[in-house]
Amino acid sequence: MNRRMNRPVRKLGLILLLSGALFAGCTAGSKTLPAENRANSTGSPAPFKVHVFNAQPSTSANSGGRLIPAALSVEGTAIVLAERAGHIVSLNGSEGMRINKGQVIARFDDEDQRTQGRELEIEVSRLKVEEQQYEAQVKLRNSELTREQSLAKEGVSSKVDVEQAEYRLEQANHEYEKAKLVSANALVKVKAAQIEIEKSTVRAPISGVVIHRYAALGSNVAQNDKLFEVSKLSPLELKFQMPQNANRKLNPGEMVNLSAVDSDAIIARARIRRANPVADATSNTFGYVADVIIGSGLMPGLAVNVHLSRADDAVSFWIPRAVFPADADLQRSSSATLFVANGSRAGVRIVLINSIEGDQVEIVSGLSTNDSVILSPPAGLKDQDPIEINAT
Repeated sequence: MNRRMNRPVRKLGLILLLSGALFAGCTAGSKTLPAENRANSTGSPAPFKVHVFNAQPSTSANSGGRLIPAALSVEGTAIVLAERAGHIVSLNGSEGMRINKGQVIARFDDEDQRTQGRELEIEVSRLKVEEQQYEAQVKLRNSELTREQSLAKEGVSSKVDVEQAEYRLEQANHEYEKAKLVSANALVKVKAAQIEIEKSTVRAPISGVVIHRYAALGSNVAQNDKLFEVSKLSPLELKFQMPQNANRKLNPGEMVNLSAVDSDAIIARARIRRANPVADATSNTFGYVADVIIGSGLMPGLAVNVHLSRADDAVSFWIPRAVFPADADLQRSSSATLFVANGSRAGVRIVLINSIEGDQVEIVSGLSTNDSVILSPPAGLKDQDPIEINAT
């Protein structure tokens, strides 16, 4: 009897328990979202919280000279193209090989062109024989006309006989001229075949070194496909960019020293040839071209540093390494990227590093006085992202 009475009590307890759980879930779901989630739910990204410091120029005398990264190059570089389509049967030019102008560096299979050329030469010979036959016929018709004219004077031949002789001579001349035109056309075809045969031999357009070989032995190439890239070895020239805030300009004829990128030892000297007529607004630099006049062991493409004496009023900025992204590979005389605060937005700056001492980096281009440089930029920060500057 007691068991039967306990069953309704158990059912009632279970119902009350389920109702309480359901009420608790609805109450939790109606809670207000945190501030960050509200910002994200509106569709506009939450601003990055950043710390900044104002960049101030340094006039420290121990900054030393300025190093400008550059690379040696030459003006004369030639791309060798295939003048005809074909199959490569010989390839003599390999990368790093020094070659002279006119040297054979590749050959195409030209058997078909040579066969066609021989056939055309035979055809020209046959046409020349026909041309000679028509020439002889003209001479014959001319003699007949002379004879008929003599007989007509003596009264033996009539005027009709003379006219017929003139007509036969005129026809012979026409046939002779036609034969000469056919022979000339055949000669043009022979010359065209000879040109195709000459195109089968690839020669170096300039003296220098093969820096790239695009073709492979036994491959088929189309007309105008790249085969080689040939570069002169001299004269070497130097192109570099100098920051506009260097407070000095280089004049044509001025000398500059060059060193390897991993050493301060001077390995060459160059004479300024000209300044670029237009400044580079992106990097705030002036461009210069110089001729390398002294140096040994140099080659096109070699990376160097240009040594420039610093003007007395030159401006540089010493900033902490922490302003750069954590994965940035900082090297002296190289460019790097950092962020500055432009109001409520982040801005990207490309700066030129002159030297690195401990956790301090000297910047000689790309920054201005009182720029708000962002410290320890957050991962994922991009140009024009919204930011919020922390006061502390």
